Amino acid sequence: MSTDKKVLRKEYLAKLKNLAPKQRELINHQLQKELFQHPKWQKAKTIGITISQSHEWDTWPIIERAWQENKNVVVPKCYPENKQMTFYQIKDKDDLAVQFYNLLEPLVDKTIEFQERAIDLLIVPGLIFDHNHYRIGHGGGYYDRFLMDFEQDTISLVWQGQLVEKIKNAPYDQRVKELIIARD
Repeated sequence: MSTDKKVLRKEYLAKLKNLAPKQRELINHQLQKELFQHPKWQKAKTIGITISQSHEWDTWPIIERAWQENKNVVVPKCYPENKQMTFYQIKDKDDLAVQFYNLLEPLVDKTIEFQERAIDLLIVPGLIFDHNHYRIGHGGGYYDRFLMDFEQDTISLVWQGQLVEKIKNAPYDQRVKELIIARD
């Protein structure tokens, strides 16, 4: 990983962590509203999504809305030995536990594995995005590896404060198909 990405990652992580609670709430609301109105959300039967950390956009309201709309919700389980992810269907919070890297992940013995082709819409997290839909995440490369062969719809939820003109990308970096951008 380039030093540039390390520096950017640290800078934008601090920026996200320092957002005022009211501003974070407004951004979350705007992103969720636009997502729920999006045709790709409306037609999707299975939503792939991570369980958000405190500095990320809140995914619980999205998960709960998907359940209300009778959509399947699948979340990733990370395998650090090969830096791969596998998605498992969750039906409630009891299907999750704190695991790898202190993340809430699905309990494999309580959930059903979903093949990537069964995911209609994948909501891809990230810290920084550019106008060409490239992203910088937390640095593990899990999503870039997963997206390499993923052909279905991908959307990232982005606050305008996470946008940069251009991210210097490597050959393995993968683009997100669409960005939903919240303005201040």
